[in-house]
Amino acid sequence: MSKVVMSLPKGMVKDVTVGTVVSLGTYVGLQFLWALLIDRGMLGMERLYPMTCAAALLASFLGCGYSVLRGRGTSMLTVPVVVAVFLTLTLAAAFFTADAVRIENGLTGLGLSMAAGGLLAALVGYNLPQ
Repeated sequence: MSKVVMSLPKGMVKDVTVGTVVSLGTYVGLQFLWALLIDRGMLGMERLYPMTCAAALLASFLGCGYSVLRGRGTSMLTVPVVVAVFLTLTLAAAFFTADAVRIENGLTGLGLSMAAGGLLAALVGYNLPQ
């Protein structure tokens, strides 16, 4: 075994998996809420992209926050892994459901929102008392 694999904190894979599921669940739930609000006419369609970025930030924050709290500050390595898996699964769903996925369609904003949520969770988790 390589030295990197042997030095991973115990339970990191489980924390990353659950953190990613929390992120995906929150993101999908918020997207359903945004769709309902737009369908009912409470919000205009022009608000969809900013709300989607906000949903990505919040979902990433909650998923990464879970993994940081479960790890009890032993490793911040779970944060970029949760963000990377969350982004990969979101992109995979977009490729399967959309005709074309382009950077011009707001892909950069979503990725940056997810990264910002992970960074915020890492900063908050780092400053928590042990």
